[in-house]
Amino acid sequence: MSTQLHVNLDPMEIAAPTQRAALIALDVIAASLSALAEGELQKPEMPNLFIRYQIRGPEMTSDQRRAMYENWLLARGFQDLARGIRESLEAAALYLSIVAKSNRVTTIHQLESEIARSRRRASRLQFPELMAEISAGLTTPLAFSAEFLSIQKVRNCLEHRGGVVGVQDADIDGILRLSFPRFKIFYDRKGEEIELRPDERVDAEDGELEVQIMMRCVTASKIYRLGERITFSADQFSEIAVACNLFATDLAAKLPTLPL
Repeated sequence: MSTQLHVNLDPMEIAAPTQRAALIALDVIAASLSALAEGELQKPEMPNLFIRYQIRGPEMTSDQRRAMYENWLLARGFQDLARGIRESLEAAALYLSIVAKSNRVTTIHQLESEIARSRRRASRLQFPELMAEISAGLTTPLAFSAEFLSIQKVRNCLEHRGGVVGVQDADIDGILRLSFPRFKIFYDRKGEEIELRPDERVDAEDGELEVQIMMRCVTASKIYRLGERITFSADQFSEIAVACNLFATDLAAKLPTLPL
């Protein structure tokens, strides 16, 4: 008696690792930065330790300690975002492999073998090759794929060189460029796009009471030179996290589906 193998593929699950990383990073960093915003910061002690160890280092002021904590939090959040993107891309590679071989995978043993093979192969691919391979299997090209290659480069610098730009990271001009999509919210003032800013009066200077507010996706860039340490603000981190979420959603929406 023969049995049929049924496999349910949900493209939206491919976006989940990146979306989860963006959600956690934004929540943790927002809560942490709020907690660090006020008061004097002194060297803390680990609670509930019977034996207390001391690691000696340079004395820091409260502001220096606050900057160190914030930089560490932002770097860690950035690394988690990059890992989430990588996990979603590897899951997309597995998804595309199963879709491509759906007519040839007819037993649970064959399915398990294909899953293991695809995961091994995807984990060994460099980020640019993985991105290119997945893009080739989508219904339409990914948006902002070049920007997310730059995010991976910055992640490598943070993890392997402590965030100091080395020759491995920079181009022939000694520059590492971080590019990421962001939402620009603006209005028109005599043919010029005026971006909305907090606590800034909206005035189109056209004599009308109402002003049309518009939004579109643009690419933001930040340049780091050879030997420079990578830094970015909390606002920039928030924009990068939202961009990663958009990228994952775009990826999931462009995966092919099997006919019912």
